Amino acid sequence: MQNIEQHIDFMGHFLEDINSMVAKLLEDLRHEYNVSMEQSRAVLLLDNNKSLTLSEITEKQGVNKAAISRRVKKLINLDLIQWEKQNASVDQRLKYVKLTPKGREYIERSKKIISEVAVYLVQDLSEKQIEDTADNLSIIDKRIKEYVKKNQL
Repeated sequence: MQNIEQHIDFMGHFLEDINSMVAKLLEDLRHEYNVSMEQSRAVLLLDNNKSLTLSEITEKQGVNKAAISRRVKKLINLDLIQWEKQNASVDQRLKYVKLTPKGREYIERSKKIISEVAVYLVQDLSEKQIEDTADNLSIIDKRIKEYVKKNQL
């Protein structure tokens, strides 16, 4: 059995390969919508979180607030996201952004491209292998979230 360092090294290369592949797969779509990779990631964040404040996007993308403000402004101008009106029970100083129909379309098209590749990648794996992999990745994902929360990252 390989030692843990080899597994960690493999996982690092694996994640780099996935990020590179996804960036290349979505390149034509990003050009069609006239968005950068960073802007695309901001839009994709809203799919999982429904609506976010600028501070939340800043935290999730790990860049400064000025950079996020520029991204959000461009995405609003492209009609991919919009400011969300909050009800009276929410702190009115917080400004939330959410997807527009065009932004939702961008996400759905992104997911379709990635889904087609995912089907190819697992085509010769058994259902059990796929389920086992999903179970293991779910455990790792849970631990990542716990680690991030515990260490306030």
